[in-house]
Amino acid sequence: MQSHKNNSYWSKNASEFDKNTNQDIETIVNRIKNDIGHTGRVLDIAAGTGVVSLELAKYVKQVDAIDLESKMISMAQKKADESNITNISFHTKSAYELDYSNHIFDAIVILNSLHVMKTPDLALIEARRVIKSTGFLVAPTYCHAQTKENLKNYQKWSLKSGHKSHHLFTCDSLCELICNCGFEIKKRDVVVIEHEKYSNSMVLGYIVACPVSEVG
Repeated sequence: MQSHKNNSYWSKNASEFDKNTNQDIETIVNRIKNDIGHTGRVLDIAAGTGVVSLELAKYVKQVDAIDLESKMISMAQKKADESNITNISFHTKSAYELDYSNHIFDAIVILNSLHVMKTPDLALIEARRVIKSTGFLVAPTYCHAQTKENLKNYQKWSLKSGHKSHHLFTCDSLCELICNCGFEIKKRDVVVIEHEKYSNSMVLGYIVACPVSEVG
């Protein structure tokens, strides 16, 4: 699902990705949908198999879904075709170099991906460039270091699964990163996500931000 990640891990797990989606994640997706509302054009960065894109397409005019993993994008496109959803465009591309004009998106979503990007600041700076001055960034991100217990649980699962996070955020450090890239935090919340498959919970920092007004 995530952009700028360990491609071998995500390529290997692409076909199983949707099977691991749980009720808590579905609740987060609905929350994203409600925060964005009925708007115009939305960019879904690190869209994976289209979990967010397919839902947003029911409420917004246009969704641009991008991911670095081509297998994920292929699965998302197939699901859209099967559901006759035509207002999503899918692309295999990097979040670090978006070939879009400045200030064209009404909202940008980055779900559970900033922590697996080697340089998430580059993705956020690009997001800042292509979002409208009135737009919203919604970036729910796993914060593995929020508690000692959560960090221990993640490290144990990481060793078993081969999953790698380049950044072990707390909600505070996640907000600091987003602010340093030209955004102002409008909403922040810490959400516990239950993963029955791994018998452990994970902590999510649910962040909504808007671009800081440019001077001059």
